[in-house]
Amino acid sequence: MAFALPKTTKHAAAWVVLLLALRSHAQTAPTAPAPGPAADAGSERLSDELELQRVVGLYDVGKYDECARELDKLLDPKGQRPLQRRQVKESARIYHAACLIGSGQFERADAPLRDAIRDNPQMDLPDALVFPRPVVERFLRVRQSMAEEIRKEEARRLEEARKRAAEEKLKQEAARLRLRQLESLAGRETVIDRNSRWIAVLPFGVGQFQNGDRGLGYVFLGTEVLALGTALVSLGVSTQISAQESEIESAGEESDAASRAQDWYMVGRISSWAFLGLAAIGITEAQLSFVPERRFIRKRPLPPPPVPPGQGRLNATPSVSVSSNGVSFGISGRF
Repeated sequence: MAFALPKTTKHAAAWVVLLLALRSHAQTAPTAPAPGPAADAGSERLSDELELQRVVGLYDVGKYDECARELDKLLDPKGQRPLQRRQVKESARIYHAACLIGSGQFERADAPLRDAIRDNPQMDLPDALVFPRPVVERFLRVRQSMAEEIRKEEARRLEEARKRAAEEKLKQEAARLRLRQLESLAGRETVIDRNSRWIAVLPFGVGQFQNGDRGLGYVFLGTEVLALGTALVSLGVSTQISAQESEIESAGEESDAASRAQDWYMVGRISSWAFLGLAAIGITEAQLSFVPERRFIRKRPLPPPPVPPGQGRLNATPSVSVSSNGVSFGISGRF
């Protein structure tokens, strides 16, 4: 079976064959005697595009059998010169199917079409201006027969893409979590406070506060301040009443100031002993519960993020000018 090509296509194909013949003749023509066997020009490895164009010339002039054999070699992954580029291989498979159909090997034409569709399930139809109608119809039948396979392949690719997206999301989340952890660690520092037994000797719950027992410290602070305040107030009131009693006695009058002064004196004495007792208990408790050191964590500010070179800098240049009117100062800068 042969395809009817347009006249212009035949002329173009003839020119291609002529140029290939001239090129082959120029490569094989001996220029000078050389020792050893001559190199085979056909063993040169052209680029994928040029290799395909070389075979397309055979297709254009109707040499379908030879075209099919050459494409068998180019599409064989174990061959000497297999095609590598995906787009070139896709076009070569369509030409391979066209050459097989042109030479009457219709069943063999399905194999390259299936390979092309498997590699690119979304590939377009063969160009109707380049390939005859039987090639396009064969392509449609093969793609229709592979509809289920294509659907499964698309589902597999979508599932792989979804898994890759999920894995990438997990990696990004892990990276963000690690960054937050590092920022949290960098934004905290451990401070060690070393306590002193001499400070624990002080009253008013100082030893308890130093040990970190703030509740007991406030208890001793409040009771000792209350006892000491009561003692001082009682002493002041007792002194004032004693002074009033002296004035009353000098005036020859009777008064119960002595009794009241004695009562305030007893209140002051009791509160003083209470203060001393509470202070002694607080100091003893602070010494028995003494903590040599306390550790606590406090926040510290993080440094600002680095500024890219040449950004965020302020370049300022002072200037001074002198004129007949005086001296003027200025500054110029760039953000």
